[in-house]
Amino acid sequence: MEKIEMNKTKRLVVGVFFVLAASLFMGAIFEKSEAKLKVIKAGVDENGYPVCVNKSQVYLFKKDQGKNKIVFFYHDAQSPEASVTKSFSDSESLDSYWEDLLKNW
Repeated sequence: MEKIEMNKTKRLVVGVFFVLAASLFMGAIFEKSEAKLKVIKAGVDENGYPVCVNKSQVYLFKKDQGKNKIVFFYHDAQSPEASVTKSFSDSESLDSYWEDLLKNW
């Protein structure tokens, strides 16, 4: 009887281990840098809704190192000066995002 109980315990421990390992592995697979996505998330509007621009609409983006911002200019039929600005807390995060953006555009 003890041998059967031991097997059940081992199976349970091994099963829990595999479930946790698989969930961590899946998170690592699906975790992408935002610069690699097809959509640029650039903050929120005046109503609190996220402002996103499809990369295929962007025709120019520029880095403002002094203000820790990247400005994305995109095609919009209603506004010829359409742009969104993505702000960063420090220059290191700005540079990291910029490098990913250039590499994965």
